[in-house]
Amino acid sequence: MPHKFEQRGSWQRLLAEERKKLVPPAKVLEVLGVRPGETVLDLGAGPGYLTLPLAEAAGPDGWVWAADISEDALELLRQRAQEAGLANVRTLKAEETRIDLPDGAVDRALMVNVLHELSDARASLAEVRRVLKPGGALLVVDWERAPMEIGPPFEDRIAAADAERLLEAAGFATERLSWPHPAHYALRCAAPV
Repeated sequence: MPHKFEQRGSWQRLLAEERKKLVPPAKVLEVLGVRPGETVLDLGAGPGYLTLPLAEAAGPDGWVWAADISEDALELLRQRAQEAGLANVRTLKAEETRIDLPDGAVDRALMVNVLHELSDARASLAEVRRVLKPGGALLVVDWERAPMEIGPPFEDRIAAADAERLLEAAGFATERLSWPHPAHYALRCAAPV
């Protein structure tokens, strides 16, 4: 079974300032290209490290669905969104292979440090594909498959080339991007039109 990040008691680490070096919110917004009025899905949102910047980018006419398997994370995210005055954030308790949204409901989706945690990556990616609009975009950022002192165990990491194959099998066209920190790779994926 893949490594699961233990969130309970780790909220501060997920929201820490030093995380901005690994996964800079500005870079995520730039690459994902969120525009005002769009609907965005943040998969594995945790306490909302990226959800809140996504909600600001989507603006009052857009929506951000924050999906996570942890109700505790979603509760903290709801509190943080309320404190930030962001009324366009909705939380969604999700299962790995089931997202309770209609087909084609979102313009853009985001998975940061989630792919390596999935028990059935093929089924999970097919579900993401289902909820994306035709021509929609998915950004996948995950740990490089290299030994390092941070991140999940080496044996649980998925190499970028293997991630590309999984995404292409789910119907996405993929593009590997340069990323600001060498611990991660990033793949921009387009759903077929």
